[in-house]
Amino acid sequence: MVTQIIKRNKGFIVLLSLILIVGFLTTSLVSYFISLSSLRDEITSSSLPLTSDNVYSEIQRDLIMPVFISSMMANDTFLRDWILDGERDEGKITKFLNEIMQKYGAFTSFFVSEATRIYYHADGILKKVDPEEERDVWYFRVREMKPDYEINVDPDLANKDELTIFINHKMYDYSGRFIGVTGVGLTVRSLFALMADYSRKYNRNVYLTGQDGKIMLSSTSYSKTFQNIRDIEGISSIAGSILSTDSGTYRYSLRGRAVHLNSRFVPELKWYLLVEQTEEGSTKGIHNALVINLIMCALITAIVLAITIITVNAYQKINLNQHVELREKNESIERALAEVNKLSGLLPICSSCKKIRDDKGCWWQLESYIRDHSEADFTHGICPDCAQKLYGDFLGDRGGVKPPKK
Repeated sequence: MVTQIIKRNKGFIVLLSLILIVGFLTTSLVSYFISLSSLRDEITSSSLPLTSDNVYSEIQRDLIMPVFISSMMANDTFLRDWILDGERDEGKITKFLNEIMQKYGAFTSFFVSEATRIYYHADGILKKVDPEEERDVWYFRVREMKPDYEINVDPDLANKDELTIFINHKMYDYSGRFIGVTGVGLTVRSLFALMADYSRKYNRNVYLTGQDGKIMLSSTSYSKTFQNIRDIEGISSIAGSILSTDSGTYRYSLRGRAVHLNSRFVPELKWYLLVEQTEEGSTKGIHNALVINLIMCALITAIVLAITIITVNAYQKINLNQHVELREKNESIERALAEVNKLSGLLPICSSCKKIRDDKGCWWQLESYIRDHSEADFTHGICPDCAQKLYGDFLGDRGGVKPPKK
């Protein structure tokens, strides 16, 4: 009985432990995964697209000034009069273009005349544009386009073919006749510095790719390590989708880390802007909360189990003491009942010799049977009736023994 009680108590403690552990683990893990899912949804649907929009807006903003400068040049009366006057005195246009570079911090400034096809630069005449020359196709494209300006990325012949963002602006005379193209250029390196600022400001990786996936600029080491986004682990599987749509949100795995990526096409540059964010920094708080929850759950479980064990042990001790006392009382009662029941019931006795028959059919002398089935023993005497019967001559009138005759 005691062993069964102990086993039941141990089983109860084990069951309680399992319930607490499973309950706390389930609650903590469910909360963790719900928080993680909510965080991922927030990154995908809100945080990352908003950052991409901000970067895109800042890129446009940073390009507004060069566009403004080129527009100002295209409407400058001095430059217009100089062109209409027959483009005499090369030093004047050279000085004008050099002043533009110095005043506004442009990487290059230029003017290409429709009349003479001469390419004027801040350092002097660079060349004559030729429709058969591949590097001069841009001029004839700008001449035929409907918008007044474009933003284009090309190597700059005047600066050792360094990749440059050109703002090409069409120029008209006072009657609206096309007379040439003017504008300024920004080195791609300056845009890279801007992108590095974006990356630090928004704590995201920012990079620009061509329509073929070639990495043009990056705030990370991608442009040095990889030539194309198709070569980057994780992105390679979604590169086709990125380059075939104007915008999109994606998720991929890079060296075991989940990375979210937002892409959008930048029509001014004809490049794709890619902004990506890893989950590692954002989920750090959730991971820490999970660890703290698990530690707290372990402490609560330990405290509850300790209280339960102490309570069960105290109850078990009281229960055992009561059980021992009850068992002793039961044994006393059983012994008393056994003695009471020794000679209870009907005893078959011979009406002649007075022998008693036991339950096995054997006949016993009365004295022997009672001696064996009770705590009684016998001592012999004689009753008055038997004494009168046997020794009546010796007894007196009062039932005593008469004195012998002399």
